[in-house]
Amino acid sequence: MVTVQGWSAAQVSALDDGDVCVRYCDALRRRIVAAPRAVKAADDFVCPPEHLAGWNAFQEKVENGQDINPYLSKRHASLFNLDGLLGEWGVHHFHLGIGADTKNPAYMARTGSLLYALVTDTAFCAINVFSHESFEDSSVLESIHRNWPEMIRRYRANGVTGATWTSDQRRALRGKNGNVLTTVSDGTVYLPITGGVMASGVNAEAVRFADYWQMRVRELQTALEDKLDDLLLTLGQNGYAGEPEIEATLQFSEAGVHAFFPKYGVRAILNVTDSPLGDSRLGSRMS
Repeated sequence: MVTVQGWSAAQVSALDDGDVCVRYCDALRRRIVAAPRAVKAADDFVCPPEHLAGWNAFQEKVENGQDINPYLSKRHASLFNLDGLLGEWGVHHFHLGIGADTKNPAYMARTGSLLYALVTDTAFCAINVFSHESFEDSSVLESIHRNWPEMIRRYRANGVTGATWTSDQRRALRGKNGNVLTTVSDGTVYLPITGGVMASGVNAEAVRFADYWQMRVRELQTALEDKLDDLLLTLGQNGYAGEPEIEATLQFSEAGVHAFFPKYGVRAILNVTDSPLGDSRLGSRMS
């Protein structure tokens, strides 16, 4: 979390052990993995002339798969930053400066206007250029619904009544970590995009994802321990001499999930079901 993601060492060390996984999953939403993405602009997208050079340079980096995190808010350096725009609608906002920021060269120069965008693994959907006062503007959700409805279809709420909210109302609701149903101009009702937030402000899907992996890792360890007697025979053939502690690391690859014993060069292949509560059994193959 510190060396790879760049989060504050003081904040990470202060976390309760039980909060590490949830905070890690929540924080990942704020970092964008460097990968080539197709740039798609909304039907009413307009870049102000004074930011055109910055927008053109930024587009090139997006398409080439370069790191665009320096364009994000400096507040994302904190594990506890609650970005209401990202939390409710899954929308990032980017500065369009040219050159490094004078106060912190790790970031690009700050601008008064911000680019709002929905970012997926393969696409960068540019919504428009807004001000810092537009985080709660319902036109953001309207644009996503109008231009890329399939991307947010799973968050439609059928058979229920939503509401329209003023910017002040939405700002107050976000300040209390509230989740609301929103009705767009054609009557479609949406839940919060990306699942909304918990009472703590942490993303709800991040909590579910953290719970999933905590259960999965426990299952994998139990499956490994159940077959430990068989494993000890193989380990013994590779230098194990009865030491009271055996180190193993959990590894994931396209070939599956493995438990690797680095001291003995042994890799146990774990057969894992797709369900987080599924029956995870240790395979018999060794290498």
